[in-house]
Amino acid sequence: MPPHTPESTSHFDLAALRSDMSESRAAVRVVLETFAPWLTDTRQQLRAAIESAEAEPLGRVAHRLRGALAQLRAAPAVALVKKLEAHCKANPEACLSRDHAVLAELDAELDAELDALAAEVAAQLEALRR
Repeated sequence: MPPHTPESTSHFDLAALRSDMSESRAAVRVVLETFAPWLTDTRQQLRAAIESAEAEPLGRVAHRLRGALAQLRAAPAVALVKKLEAHCKANPEACLSRDHAVLAELDAELDAELDALAAEVAAQLEALRR
């Protein structure tokens, strides 16, 4: 497995994940292979929840996303999901407005972070398959 350095893994903590998996390459690979398609599906659900402007689906998807990101030790994405959840809890009517600027900004930040995370997971999977 490639060594963990801040430059090579900045969107999730590979060393912590390896430790959680008792340093098992196979277990880490399975976790990442499971996470990658799950993330794609969950991002589609999050997009649909934001576009529907309904609080309950948005809260449910965001909560599930935050939990999975925390398990992967994806601290930057976890922080953004927490911000999204907190903002929507504090501003439920505004948050559900389709033209809400803060929600759009948080969504864009989270989308960029999840893109980077997905790319990093794909790169780590490639390295694990060698």
